[in-house]
Amino acid sequence: MYRPGYDSPVFDDATQRIIPSSVVATVHLFRHGEVETGSARVCRGQLDVALSARGREQSEAAAARFLARYGRPDRVISSDLRRCRDFASCFGAPVELAPGLREQDMGAWEGRTWESLTEADGAAVTAYWADYVHARPTGGEAWAEAAERVRMAWLALGVETGRVVVTTHIGPIRALLCAWLGLPPDDALRFAPAYATETRVLLAESGAVVECLGA
Repeated sequence: MYRPGYDSPVFDDATQRIIPSSVVATVHLFRHGEVETGSARVCRGQLDVALSARGREQSEAAAARFLARYGRPDRVISSDLRRCRDFASCFGAPVELAPGLREQDMGAWEGRTWESLTEADGAAVTAYWADYVHARPTGGEAWAEAAERVRMAWLALGVETGRVVVTTHIGPIRALLCAWLGLPPDDALRFAPAYATETRVLLAESGAVVECLGA
């Protein structure tokens, strides 16, 4: 946890046993805000869509809460898709773009509703949900491939210390949590942070502690 007036995290005994190192990065994973309204579920993937008006309001409010509590972060890292870039711009610091933190590539399915996909490409959709870790959307990447891409992109960023904001998508948040907590990729769907919410993780060489999920 953090206490007012302290620059470094102050851990309880249980957390200290998991992360004995004093060299800790505090990573704030933010899922982008809403990008659309209406009830239809759209397979978005890497489609470069903008935030909706509500999504912009959500992003600005989430960033304002962060800045009021912590001040300016040491780094701001973002997926290069604009729904994340626009969110990242609210934190008042230079933004590092990381294409490797994009959402899963859903190939020919992107921009279509799941209802229409089920009608037009039903066998592939059924196969995907039967084994979403390894099955590929038509022309896209399997979840296992996307998760490994995200993991390698994170390692390339070289985050070791400081307070780091990451604006990204639900898929990369799931992938990073699985990687940091030592979970298999098929556990990813257990994590479901909502739009414009924060998932905060303490990272040290010895391990990771999740302080909040989708708050």
